[in-house]
Amino acid sequence: MNFTRTILILSAGLLTLSARAQETETNATQTSSLIVNERTDEERIQFLLDVAQVYFDEEDFESSMGAYERILEIDPAHLQARYVVAHVYISAKAYAKAETLLLQLIEDNPEDFKLMNNLAWLYATAEDPKFRNGKKSVRYAQMALVEAPNDHHVWSTLSEAHYINGEYEKAYEAITIMAQNAQKYGQGLTPEQVDAYNEQIRKCKRAWDTQKMLEGNE
Repeated sequence: MNFTRTILILSAGLLTLSARAQETETNATQTSSLIVNERTDEERIQFLLDVAQVYFDEEDFESSMGAYERILEIDPAHLQARYVVAHVYISAKAYAKAETLLLQLIEDNPEDFKLMNNLAWLYATAEDPKFRNGKKSVRYAQMALVEAPNDHHVWSTLSEAHYINGEYEKAYEAITIMAQNAQKYGQGLTPEQVDAYNEQIRKCKRAWDTQKMLEGNE
């Protein structure tokens, strides 16, 4: 009889502990929800910026795009998000979105050479032939150079623009200037960037040498 009573007491105690645990968990969930709901727009945006960057670093461009677009739902004029998501669109091959946004940004910021360079790079490298446009790429790269004549990124873009136009001499000249400016002004170039530039130099030189040979200039 005592044994049975002990089991009943223990069971009652376990039920009480279980009920308290559930109550605590419910309160924690409610508190967590309350904290999220109490976040300011600025805090939400900063959180989403951090998340978007992590996704981009992991090359999960779709998720990165989604985070930036959520920021723009909160604040459509958020300049950082508008700038960066345009670059993400290019990486994600969402060329229509990238082109539309970059044209808007350039209209609002006509002296921002980075925007012009990004649009020129889109036109030079887009895998979709509907968006690849060598003439537009050259035009925007040259506009960027007016604002930043020593920027090696822009010279690299101009070289690529000439290359897809079949203007191999101009492409090689531009990439040579890129190399000179990168040595003078380039800071913090990663080994991957150096390798990419060297490959671009080799590509342009091969094309220019081949063109000269075919034309009988050498």
